[in-house]
Amino acid sequence: MKKEIAITAFQCKKCGRIHYPYHDRCLDCKNREFEPIKPKGNARLLTYTVIFNLPWGFDQRFLILGVAEFENKIKAMGQIKADSIDRLKLGMEVRPSWEPVRVQAGEDVYGLKFEPVQ
Repeated sequence: MKKEIAITAFQCKKCGRIHYPYHDRCLDCKNREFEPIKPKGNARLLTYTVIFNLPWGFDQRFLILGVAEFENKIKAMGQIKADSIDRLKLGMEVRPSWEPVRVQAGEDVYGLKFEPVQ
């Protein structure tokens, strides 16, 4: 079951820098006032890595994690929905979704996932 993407970034009201996750002060101008913003549209894959030694609770043999940048410059990390890295190219367009990433104590744990756009 997919849900609305549940991440919020914060844009500095003084200089406009986008922060995700939240910081108490802007990393550029040190201002403390922010406007919450949501990611927009698809994203562009910036980098990825493959993890083979997964912690307890994961049923996969490996996990691909990546960092992607949304159209409004928010950068976020999430799982990449791909069978192998053969299909992945840096800079490719990926579609974000908010869906179960694992099961813990019988409950779905939701997180950000990216799927390559064909």
